[in-house]
Amino acid sequence: MLFLSILIFALFQACYPTEMFNASDPETKDYWMQFLLRGKGEKITSIETELETTAQEPFSESLNLLHLEWTLLIGAPEARTYGEGIAIDNENFVYVTGNTNKGVYRAEPIGNRDLILGKYDSKKNPIWTKQVGATKTNLDVKDVAVDSHGNAYVIGDTKNSFASPLSGEQDLFLIKFNSDGSQAWAKQTGCIGNKYYTNARKIAVDTFGNSYIIGNSNGPLGGNATGSNGFIIKFDSDGNQIWVKQISANGSNTLIYLNSIAIDKTRNIIYVAGSGRANFANDTVPGVGFLDLFVLRYDSNGNRQFFAQLGFPSSTTEGSSLNVDPFGNVFVGGTSNGNFESEKKSNFRGLLVKYDPSGVQQWVRQFEFGPTVNERKQTVITAITNDANGNVFTTGYGSEYIVDDTNTSIGKNDLFLAKYNSSGQIQWTRQIATSRSSTFSTGIRLDSEGNLYCSGYTSQNMNQIPKKGFNDLFLLKFK
Repeated sequence: MLFLSILIFALFQACYPTEMFNASDPETKDYWMQFLLRGKGEKITSIETELETTAQEPFSESLNLLHLEWTLLIGAPEARTYGEGIAIDNENFVYVTGNTNKGVYRAEPIGNRDLILGKYDSKKNPIWTKQVGATKTNLDVKDVAVDSHGNAYVIGDTKNSFASPLSGEQDLFLIKFNSDGSQAWAKQTGCIGNKYYTNARKIAVDTFGNSYIIGNSNGPLGGNATGSNGFIIKFDSDGNQIWVKQISANGSNTLIYLNSIAIDKTRNIIYVAGSGRANFANDTVPGVGFLDLFVLRYDSNGNRQFFAQLGFPSSTTEGSSLNVDPFGNVFVGGTSNGNFESEKKSNFRGLLVKYDPSGVQQWVRQFEFGPTVNERKQTVITAITNDANGNVFTTGYGSEYIVDDTNTSIGKNDLFLAKYNSSGQIQWTRQIATSRSSTFSTGIRLDSEGNLYCSGYTSQNMNQIPKKGFNDLFLLKFK
């Protein structure tokens, strides 16, 4: 059996150039490599080969035409550092943000949990880094966006008086950093009342430097309803709040979770996506399933219009990521235990949906499901981006069958990346993981030269780069 495995691997080496396997790349010459090969219409097969014997934990990646150029891990000894967002400006500088409980960009932490923000060039050289906090304060960072002038905007939550006195049990905060890293201003807002929580989720910035923040609250933020509702807030470039709108539905047992936002800057349309127990076409209860994926759109004045909804009877369908391509098509990623291909019961599987600019569904794609149903296993698409041709790039994580029904996860949670063409045909997939560890991706972006960046956090070494703390923020660049 060993001889046969060596023979097969030798044949592959003879048929494919060495550089396709990244064998000469020190960052991708891992101790164990799992190659996942797929052609159009072909089933994915798996080949494993031992490259080197070592006591270090093995790290695995799948093969495709994507070349890993570098890996950056950001952390500190004994720190729990989490990567929560990524943005790229017009000059191809990369911004990553997150939070940490130790000194990462400074010798010592400021508060209990600090905000971190780093600006890097395409060679992973730091342009500037910032660590922001306040004494005995927790800053739970959620996302970052950048405007056309290279100013960065970071959002998150806090249960402390940070930029202003605390309004409720928990407020959101928004900080603007100038292109040189200096702090321009900070804002804090939320529902008034000790029992109300305000949770920021994502941010997008339009061509005029206006910020749009979406999130969730159990209080009357932007409306009169209480319970589980969504909201969208607009700030101008000076930090003045322009308007706030509540997303709710009439009826009892309403559940609304707003998770993502994207702006069609050509048409000046703001899209928001999430999941909810409601009929969003008429704001009533119930919807199709237990929770349905939904998309709404707004103009710059906050006027709302229904766009799309997708559900499956007695199932949960979550919209967790959103993007708009150059042609105005809307892509939504998430997960669902509904099976849109048959009536068979399903695990929670990664889900990708394309809508045209009018909200007409073009196609739905779901990851493969395994031979048995295990509700504790799942895959979810956490972030989406598009190129100039309408191809869609996704990332996420999973503890189940990442690529097809024969290749299960390697670690507790594996990072994956995938490319689909505009017709929904998968072009390649990549799986990155370490045995017995968790790697979560939270962001994906393309620069103007077509380089792909992915960020998140991991509990293990990555691409032979040793981790610094219990969890490190990671930034990957692919060509």
